[in-house]
Amino acid sequence: AVTHGTSAADTTPPVLITTGDHRPKVTGNQLTLTYTDASNLDPANTAAASAFVVSSAGNAAISVNSVAVSGKTVTLTLSRTVATAETVTVSYTKPTGDNVV
Repeated sequence: AVTHGTSAADTTPPVLITTGDHRPKVTGNQLTLTYTDASNLDPANTAAASAFVVSSAGNAAISVNSVAVSGKTVTLTLSRTVATAETVTVSYTKPTGDNVV
């Protein structure tokens, strides 16, 4: 007889790190978000760019062109470079289905 081991499903959502060295940061047109999670985020089934909304301090929208996941980090490629002193905000709406952060 062969028994295949199973593990419990990961039901704890990742939490965005908002302070310290791993807080969200922008370099050029790359917005990096780092999350806490028991394991790495799923790069194959991540949320689409449309799940993220980025805007500047003047509330002007900045399009998100793509989303890449590596380990516990999500990198959003923005439609334009963010100026050095510019403040941006990001929001995330959990999509329906399995493709989520």
